[in-house]
Amino acid sequence: MTTTSTDRVPDQGPLDDGGVQQEMLLMLAGKWVAGTLNVLARVGVADLLADGPRSIDQLAAATNTHAPTLHRFMRAAASVGVFAEREDKTFELTPKAQYLRSDVPGSLRYLAYFYGETTVWNCWGYAIDTLRTGEPNGKKLRDGKNFFEYLEQEAPEFAAAFHKAMSELNESRAPKIADSFDFGRFGTIADIGGGQGRFLSAILRRYPESRGILFDIETAIASAPPVLAAQGVADRVRLVSGSFFDEVPSGANAYTLKAVMHDWADAECRKVLGRIRQAIGDDADARVLIVDGVVPEGNDPHYIKLMDISMAVTNGGRERTVADWTNLVQEAGFEVVAIHPTLPPHSIVEARPV
Repeated sequence: MTTTSTDRVPDQGPLDDGGVQQEMLLMLAGKWVAGTLNVLARVGVADLLADGPRSIDQLAAATNTHAPTLHRFMRAAASVGVFAEREDKTFELTPKAQYLRSDVPGSLRYLAYFYGETTVWNCWGYAIDTLRTGEPNGKKLRDGKNFFEYLEQEAPEFAAAFHKAMSELNESRAPKIADSFDFGRFGTIADIGGGQGRFLSAILRRYPESRGILFDIETAIASAPPVLAAQGVADRVRLVSGSFFDEVPSGANAYTLKAVMHDWADAECRKVLGRIRQAIGDDADARVLIVDGVVPEGNDPHYIKLMDISMAVTNGGRERTVADWTNLVQEAGFEVVAIHPTLPPHSIVEARPV
């Protein structure tokens, strides 16, 4: 059979040269990758492989999943370097998959688990609305509740996953951040929105002459005492519960805000900083230490640039540039002293009262 010119497959031209189109296809499939890893983290596959390779039937029985479908999920994860299928058809851990285990330093299992929470996931389906209006979709999907209210009241399973995720990250990252800045020059350090106190504990372990105040809502700090005791700092920490929109405790020389401000829009952040400014009073040597992302200039890839979009569509928070941080703290009665590099993707924005 002969073919005519109209029967031929069209020349796809330079788009395929060097695999650029394939790279773009993989980027467009990013949510598929995240969704695959989310469910595998949720059922705990990586923990089951900690002692060595296992078959799909063994993994399916242990996770109460459908074996043929589990194989498809594992095959997809292996295609991006998370898990590997061996010649004998068993699966094993890879260096990336190790971070989906529950028992390793820097574990990301519960973060991957949490990213699949229904309203977090579904916010992206309405991202076009955020692009057009500047408004997040999270509250609409959560019946008007903010992110933290909803988790605690309506999604306890994912609230637990979120708190575990934050604990996992702080467990490995907090000591390195504590080592990167001289927190020891402050006699009393108040960690605002400090959760279970892992970051504050890391600072106090590094600087044994300092004392701390752990401040957060009651449900967040309720589980702090055993963490503080395990870190050997419980006798140097005062627990205070409340909303940082209403009041923060006085009497500290430094107020830390780790991964807190990016959750909120500028108006809310100014209110929090204003409460801290009231608590500081006339202490000109006091400091606010904001441990958060700083969006770099230019076109280079950076995790914080993508996190910024996640903040925009989910709860209205944002990541900030140097200029953004400078303006924000000035509006609340502070000025930036310096921005100190620390463990990526975070920096420490040091500000003093004016």
